Amino acid sequence: MKHASRKYFFFWILSLAFLLMHTTHVNATPPEIKTISVVTDDTYPPYSFRDSQGDLQGITIDQWKLFEQKTGIKVTITGMTWNKAYESMIKGDFDVIDTISYNDERAKIFDYSKPYATIDIPIFFQKNISAITDVNSLKEFTVAAKKGDNSINVLKDHGITDIEEYDTAEAVVQAAKDHKAVIFVLGKPPAQYYLYKMGLQDNFNYSSTPLYTSQFFRAIKKGHSGYLPTINDGFAKISESEYKAIDKKWFGIESIPFYELPLFRVIVIIVAAVFLMVLLMFIWNRTLQRMVKQKTRELWNALRARQQVEAEIRRLNAELESRVVERTAQLEDLNSELEESNAMLEDEIVKRENVEEDIRKLNEELEDKIKLRTSQLDELNAVLEQQNALWRDSQRVAHMGSYVTNLETREWECTPELHEIFGIDATYPHTLEGWAGIVHPDWQDELSNYLLQVENTKQRFDYEYKIIRVHDGEERWVHELGKIELDHQVNAVRLLGMIQDVTDRKRAEKKIVHLSFHDQLTGLYNRRFFEEELKRLDVARNYPLTLVMADVNGLKLINDSFGHAIGDELLKNVAEVLCKGCRDDDIIARLGGDEFVILLPNTDAAETEQILKRINSLALQERVGSIEISISFGYEIKRYEKEDILELFKKAEDYMYKRKLFEGPSMRGKTINTIIRTLHEKNKREEQHSHRVSTLCRSMGEALGLPEGEVQELKSVGLLHDIGKIAIDEKILNKPGKLTNDEWEEIKRHPEIGYRILSTVNGMAEMAEYVLAHHERWDGLGYPKGLKGEELPLQPRIIAIADAYDAMTSVRSYRGALPDEVAIRELQKNAGIQFDPELVKVFIDKVVNSSSILKREN
Repeated sequence: MKHASRKYFFFWILSLAFLLMHTTHVNATPPEIKTISVVTDDTYPPYSFRDSQGDLQGITIDQWKLFEQKTGIKVTITGMTWNKAYESMIKGDFDVIDTISYNDERAKIFDYSKPYATIDIPIFFQKNISAITDVNSLKEFTVAAKKGDNSINVLKDHGITDIEEYDTAEAVVQAAKDHKAVIFVLGKPPAQYYLYKMGLQDNFNYSSTPLYTSQFFRAIKKGHSGYLPTINDGFAKISESEYKAIDKKWFGIESIPFYELPLFRVIVIIVAAVFLMVLLMFIWNRTLQRMVKQKTRELWNALRARQQVEAEIRRLNAELESRVVERTAQLEDLNSELEESNAMLEDEIVKRENVEEDIRKLNEELEDKIKLRTSQLDELNAVLEQQNALWRDSQRVAHMGSYVTNLETREWECTPELHEIFGIDATYPHTLEGWAGIVHPDWQDELSNYLLQVENTKQRFDYEYKIIRVHDGEERWVHELGKIELDHQVNAVRLLGMIQDVTDRKRAEKKIVHLSFHDQLTGLYNRRFFEEELKRLDVARNYPLTLVMADVNGLKLINDSFGHAIGDELLKNVAEVLCKGCRDDDIIARLGGDEFVILLPNTDAAETEQILKRINSLALQERVGSIEISISFGYEIKRYEKEDILELFKKAEDYMYKRKLFEGPSMRGKTINTIIRTLHEKNKREEQHSHRVSTLCRSMGEALGLPEGEVQELKSVGLLHDIGKIAIDEKILNKPGKLTNDEWEEIKRHPEIGYRILSTVNGMAEMAEYVLAHHERWDGLGYPKGLKGEELPLQPRIIAIADAYDAMTSVRSYRGALPDEVAIRELQKNAGIQFDPELVKVFIDKVVNSSSILKREN
């Protein structure tokens, strides 16, 4: 019985195993698939996008067509925006979704095929925005991205939340073109496609390191995984060479060495230019340091020379005093000898009769001695007179005078040099009251107190104070040295001293101090003073402390167009506006170039906005010639001691640069209009010439059948082609005779000047290139680059013909207008040499000979 039960048990085990194996085998067999419906993003070139007739095309489309050929399975591909494609796939409207990238959320919904493409997703940004290197650089900016794209998740993972979403990749680039977005994140292939399509490739850069690198998959909704083996097997049947042929068809070339890319060459040029600029700035800085050191050394030499003169005078005075004492002692000795001689004579008178002979001898000896002493005294007096003359000359050179004051009579005597210093003569009251009348009122009390202190301490005095010269009322600085003489009862009886005029030294010291803390051009405080003042004001009693950064818009353009003298005048006016708009206690400094900084103690945001509003209002009222003043501001407020003032300085600077991105282009546009107006005011003939060339260019564009937008652009560049002449001397432009070689070289600078002016304005980069090339020649002998033939864009070739024709048929300062026939022959003569021969033929046939051309004004 037990044996039978065991048999039945094994029978059931074998039956169950067979059933499971059969079920597994049935499930593992994929269902027979005859059709596959595919949905994909139709705005992702070159993988899937629509042609001009609206049909789908691209790498993905060609791969599915090849799949259809290899497998015989009918494939239906539907294209729509990515967001709609993703939602349709979620609803189950399609079997497969293509051009999908992987993330964890999607992996919960879909099963993925093998990846078939790797895509870099870099950060694209306008060229005038610097320091965009990675995702951390995007803070404080609004970033545009395609709706539903995986890049939005990556941005949010890095803390970037200010994101503007658009339905398609084309809509993202269109927003950049319309200046609604300055930074966007997009796959590199579609981004570059639409940038080139919209003519923005020169206006945007992208980060060298991508935000992230993604891969393209084909995905099946979970629960329908039977499709996945069929898809993987079908695409595996496509050979590597077939894949490469598709890629080559849509990418054009397989790979380009990085050193042959135009971007690499541009980067090399930019790095070289930056290095040259840094080198020039370093040389200029070293030159300024050497000049300051040299000036300081000269001032120290002058000071040491004055100190040496003073020391020499003191030595001469000491030597003179020593000699006077010596001569006085000699005279006293002589008097003593004479007294002894007289005593001897009195004794000898009694014995005169007996010693008469001796007396005569003694008299003779005495006479000899007197003659000798007299001769010695004459020599001594001559030496004393010479020393006195030297002393007077020394005082005159040193602007120094001496005096002696009798404190009992309150009267004083002085040398002529002191009269000159005080601006008085001998008739002026030489009393202490008269002296007090010369001392500056602001210094009378201080000088009296100082002299009283000296008198009490019985010390020498050394004091500097101001006087008012009597005869001309001029204020001067003097330096007084002296001492008080005492009698035997230690009472002050006399005041002796010397006074030197030190006004020039005081002015030099004041000028040195002023220059060390002030900007020489504007008179505002400089960076050194600002840094010291920032440390002083960064204390709790001044909180809230507002730090305002200011930058003058368009200064470089104004310097290039009107010269640095006008630019300097603009900076002076800006300094005046800032001073008028701020309060008396506010600190205003020029950091350098076009940057200013303002410190506002005890000022909150509302009051700061009022001050900036007042400054902007004052700026609108100011002009430098016809140039408006435009200033971009950014500020930050320190409210607590723990906040880092240098970090706030950096934030204020960042806000200011952000404002400058929006305010700068408007200012440059206004400046361009001012330049054109100024040029035409300088030379009416240039105005008429520009309008005629503009009309000829428009007619030429219409004759060539160019699109309306290009015709209007051609008309505009014809009007602006000579804008660079704003920087050319008016005398050269209006010279009636032949130009010299130097004058002609100056005229030839105007295409480059025009290029620099227009290239600073957004949207005019191509027009700037046309202006730069409008004096190039078909044979390559033109200027400034020497471009040849087809190297020249179409527009400057047209401008060159219109410019030459109008120059020949218009009245010039050195000749009259030429007939049309002569001008036509000259154009035909130079066709293929100076001008494009095909364009010359069109110009003559369809523009010059056309009745639609307005008659030219003489």
